[in-house]
Amino acid sequence: MVRVKATSDATWLFVTFSFGRTVDLIAYGDESVRRAGLSEPVYILGAWVRDGEGADLADQLSVYVRQGGKLHWRDHVLRTKRKVCQTVAAAGARHLVVVARPLPESGGEERARQRALGVLCHTLEQDYGVHALVLERRQRQQDQKDQSTVRTSRQGGVLSQGFSVTHEFGRSERRLWVPDQVVGALGDHLAGMDTGWSMIKNCVRVEGVVPR
Repeated sequence: MVRVKATSDATWLFVTFSFGRTVDLIAYGDESVRRAGLSEPVYILGAWVRDGEGADLADQLSVYVRQGGKLHWRDHVLRTKRKVCQTVAAAGARHLVVVARPLPESGGEERARQRALGVLCHTLEQDYGVHALVLERRQRQQDQKDQSTVRTSRQGGVLSQGFSVTHEFGRSERRLWVPDQVVGALGDHLAGMDTGWSMIKNCVRVEGVVPR
């Protein structure tokens, strides 16, 4: 909103800008478990920080969706993977990825996810100013484990009371397709394949964690 106020002699006009409340940043996250091409599997959890400015990267990536489907990295041929990475790189958005390894022998993937989720949420809030994370919906019990991890982090002061995690279906929330591409490209890179990671690595922050 712009307010214009005139001086008493109407000679000068003073313009005051009132922007109101700052909109909280939202991140969209997705996971990948990489086994092929590696000596031991790794769990990857990534998030795209949606800053609300400029074109929506999810809209730009939607041109690569197959008829009536969902954008999934593993469904792409090499040519499409490279085009996707070119689009991601050109957008200049911020991405955060947490790589968890080695996977524990007991309950490996889920334990790795919860460990990675804790690090992801804390880093998003502390370093990026994000206060809401949207993840792809899984089974109800699995989603409840995510909520439990976040609740424990809030109770321990690791996250603020205002930080939230919600779950949406990947087919209906297209913004979840963005982190799917990033974690997929990183997974290929870890397996020794150059499918586009070199194009996007400068806009992706990668953190490592050892699952407990």
